[in-house]
Amino acid sequence: MFDKENIHDVFTVAPVNYGTLTTDDVAHQIAAESSATPGDVKNVLGRYAYYVVENLKKGYAIQLLGFGTLNIRFMKTKTVSSEKMANASLIKGLVPGFTPSYTVVNGSRIYDLLPDKIQLVKYSGPATGETAPENPAESGETLPDPIE
Repeated sequence: MFDKENIHDVFTVAPVNYGTLTTDDVAHQIAAESSATPGDVKNVLGRYAYYVVENLKKGYAIQLLGFGTLNIRFMKTKTVSSEKMANASLIKGLVPGFTPSYTVVNGSRIYDLLPDKIQLVKYSGPATGETAPENPAESGETLPDPIE
């Protein structure tokens, strides 16, 4: 039960993002494990992004290996009672859609993008001038299997 008067005694867990890896960062990581240069990797990633957008414009959904499927979704204003009234005027805007890829194991979805295990660590934010640790979950508690 939530006690509004003792709000400082309420705790929960939440994922922490230790930062963002840029395309340059990822290109260097991939290049370190392949025969491609960082420039080669960035060129392929750039062309891939271009063709994803181009093919979404043409009406295709794009399945990304190990990630999921990208598509375009409509933001609609309302529903109507006849087929004749269902037209472009109902579309308020477009948004990118993403459905992560998964496999079903024993009736539960296992998402390809999620690691098999993660660590639970106490995090109170980086101190002034401090950077996130290279492996922030080194000494944490292992979480149970993912829940759908």
